[in-house]
Amino acid sequence: MWLSEIAQQIGGQLEGPDRFVARLAAPDRAGPGDLVVVREARYLEAALASGAALILDKASPCPDTLSRIRVPEVRKAWPRVLALFDQPETWADGGVHPTATIEAGAQVDSTASVGAYALVCRGARIGAGVVIAPFCYVGAGVEIGPQTVLEPRVTLYPHTRLGAGCRIGAGTVLGVVGFGFQDDRRLPHTGKVVLEDGVELGANCVVQRSVVGETRIGAASKIGDLTSIGHNVQIGKGVVMVGSSAIGGSAVVEDGVLMGGWVVLSDHVRVGRGARITGSSAISKNVPAGETWAGAVPAQPSRKHWRRLAFLDWLVTMERILRQFFKPTQP
Repeated sequence: MWLSEIAQQIGGQLEGPDRFVARLAAPDRAGPGDLVVVREARYLEAALASGAALILDKASPCPDTLSRIRVPEVRKAWPRVLALFDQPETWADGGVHPTATIEAGAQVDSTASVGAYALVCRGARIGAGVVIAPFCYVGAGVEIGPQTVLEPRVTLYPHTRLGAGCRIGAGTVLGVVGFGFQDDRRLPHTGKVVLEDGVELGANCVVQRSVVGETRIGAASKIGDLTSIGHNVQIGKGVVMVGSSAIGGSAVVEDGVLMGGWVVLSDHVRVGRGARITGSSAISKNVPAGETWAGAVPAQPSRKHWRRLAFLDWLVTMERILRQFFKPTQP
């Protein structure tokens, strides 16, 4: 794209000569034909040395010889720049691929796309604009709302329900039987999984269906790769979970909770509305609304956690000092 076109699209001001740029690049790997978005001041030196065209804020210094686009806030311009250079995957080009199988009784909207070797079972209902990528399995009675995207090899067990505008990452499994046993016998799981509108799951996630009722993920929640969600879990609206986390069965995560990566929630615990859980925390009891918790085993309010670590450091220092005072004398 030409820099003048980019400036117009993102509401910036072009300074210096107009140039054609082929790709976005990191500051330390950019060249003269690239575009670098200077998101932090620490990257400015490397960006200037690269000779690439730049997008930066109005206060950042830049030689007149370099082409640059000035924007009021780089943070707000960044998503729009990425969208201009985005190359979306084309798993299905409209309609049903000749190798896909649509069983009798399934309802597939005429605007939906079903990719190669996908299977849509009887009683499934596929909404307008849905994209089902190659090798997906859509079980009997599944409902998929408009504009939802299933990436390759997604598995939807029977009666799973997805709202509008969801995106399910490659290899994710929704509706599998949970880990539930009684007297050495596996408990039947008679429920289902429900995803409300705008939910996004990363690649290779697992969401177990409920023993009774439903496992539910609220609208606009975003969940990262390799996350495991147990049976009967209830996740509220606008929840953000970074990848590689796990939630035990029947846990409740209320609206607006933010969780870092590698977080583990024990079964039956409740995380209150707007709480924040730092990465690698292990939650074994209820977290009150609005609090920030941290710590591996067990997690606790973050101020208490950091105070404990500071005290341990102080103890180590004091031990070193005391050893010097009480060194045994040589006979």
